[in-house]
Amino acid sequence: MDQRVQRVKTLIESNFDRDLSVSEMARFVDLSVSHLQHLFKSDLEQSPAQYVQALRLERARELLETSSLSVKQILIRIGVKDRSNFERRFKHVYKLTPVQYRRMTGLHATRNMTDHATAETAIH
Repeated sequence: MDQRVQRVKTLIESNFDRDLSVSEMARFVDLSVSHLQHLFKSDLEQSPAQYVQALRLERARELLETSSLSVKQILIRIGVKDRSNFERRFKHVYKLTPVQYRRMTGLHATRNMTDHATAETAIH
C-alpha cells in the first residue's frame, strides 16, 4: 500500500467523527485531490469518501452492539449529520435499520431480558 494512502487512512481513522474534505486529506500528504483519489481506489478499491462512510458504518455497528448509547448519540459520536441517509446506508449494508440491528444484537436484547426478569421478580 502506498505510504501516502496509509497516512490518510490513519488521519481518517483518528478523525472520522469530523467532516474532513478530500482536499484536506490531499493537502495532508501533499497530493492533488485527483491523485489521492486515484491512489485510494488503486490500493483500497474505494474512494476516500467511501472509506469514511464504511468506517462510520462499522463504528456505528460496534456501538450498537456494545454500548447503551441511543442511535442519535451514536450518530453524533461518529460525525453523522443526516440520520435518514445514514439509516438507508446502514440498512443497505446490514439489511436492518440501526434500531432493528440493536434489537437483534446482544447488549440491548440482554438488557431487555434483564429488565424484564427484574420486573417479574419485583412483581412476585
